[in-house]
Amino acid sequence: MKYLTKVLIVLFAFAAFFCNAENKIRGDEKATSSNVLLIIVDQLTADAMSCAGNKYVKTPSLDKLAHSGIRFERNYVTQPLCLPFRSSLQTSRYPHEIGTVKNGEKIKGDFPMLGNLVASAGYDCDYFGKWHVGTKPENAGYPNYDNVGIDNKKAGAAVEYLLEKHKKPFFLTVSFMNPHNICQLARADADGTDLPDGPIGLPPVNLNELPPLPYNFDVPKDEPSAIRKAHDSSFKQYPTAGWTEITWRQYLWGYYRLVEKVDAEIGKVLRALNEGGYAENTVVIFTSDHGEGMAMQHWNQKQVLYDQVTRVPLIINWSGKTKNLVYPELVSNALDIPVTILDIVGVEKPATMLGHSLLPILEGKSPKPREYVVSETMFVENAKPLGGTGRMIRTKKYKYCIYDNGENREQLFDMENDPGEMNNLAYKKEYIKELDRHRKLIAEWANKTNDSIFPYITGKN
Repeated sequence: MKYLTKVLIVLFAFAAFFCNAENKIRGDEKATSSNVLLIIVDQLTADAMSCAGNKYVKTPSLDKLAHSGIRFERNYVTQPLCLPFRSSLQTSRYPHEIGTVKNGEKIKGDFPMLGNLVASAGYDCDYFGKWHVGTKPENAGYPNYDNVGIDNKKAGAAVEYLLEKHKKPFFLTVSFMNPHNICQLARADADGTDLPDGPIGLPPVNLNELPPLPYNFDVPKDEPSAIRKAHDSSFKQYPTAGWTEITWRQYLWGYYRLVEKVDAEIGKVLRALNEGGYAENTVVIFTSDHGEGMAMQHWNQKQVLYDQVTRVPLIINWSGKTKNLVYPELVSNALDIPVTILDIVGVEKPATMLGHSLLPILEGKSPKPREYVVSETMFVENAKPLGGTGRMIRTKKYKYCIYDNGENREQLFDMENDPGEMNNLAYKKEYIKELDRHRKLIAEWANKTNDSIFPYITGKN
């Protein structure tokens, strides 16, 4: 009898152990099976949101997302152009590494892709909207990709998806077009009543009803000649010759209305996330592929390396984990978002991916900040090169840019005291040490990423 009692005690102990182990596994599965909703817009500058302090635009949906989330205020793109950036986002590599330095190019090489990796963790990976990546969606892990159509239809498809009951955790990307329609508006391909994704109305003619010109509206002194050469070689791309003050300000008015238009579509998606019962177990990530000139330095469109084009929004909201925070350190969204998503779903980062996971920041930790982030560019009209390429490295205080041809190839800005990038320090003797430091940093980066074609300057003038 005593022997039987001992046996039963041992059996109960084993049963309790396995029960606890099973619960632990289930608990871990629950912890690592949070849904992921990635929302991408096209051509949104970091400061073109009311949550960033812009009083000429109202973005209530993004404001709400930021209110209980983390807004990464120094987030930079790998390249301010659609296909290069979006290809980076799926691979966590720089465009020059994967062969996608301009639109119309295919990814060269075999790289682990974000959708495939997330699917390996048992997730359904779905994608609605603009793709523009240098490979087919099914190759990247999105077998049910659907471009859907204009932005309100993309939002509608996402709403329908989020109101369904899903048996597996999901990774859903919703990729909107706006405020990219500013391109059509600036080129006068359409007016405010006839834009591809719906009307915004005609701009006011009264200056008092229009946003003002930015304080850094003028072309900076000692600007690299390659910038204006590219600008002046494509009137279709940069149609601002002859614009008056009212034209520039009406263009800004139109841009802000397009931002508000896409914010409303994002609001529909976020409401459906809540109504579908997924809000408490979904990480929402919001970003843009590049910014817009916004009249700063007399620039419209993208491709240049000024901040309004290379610095874009990144907001991450995870119910119960994140709280209102503006993160001040450097981030690279195309590199960091895929690695962060893999960390959330429990997939080990492939050695090929260059990004840093932002998950520790979401969990309230303070990882060591990056020393720098890098953006690259090629001036193009669609896929046609306009004769100029450039590189940019952003450190904690400074920003260094270099272009491949022309006069005054370099720029150095003190971003703390000159955030509008109007005072080029590259040709001032007292900044030669900072100039050389940044030359060395970007040369080291070029060596690490096999950027061997671009002509860097590594010594003193």
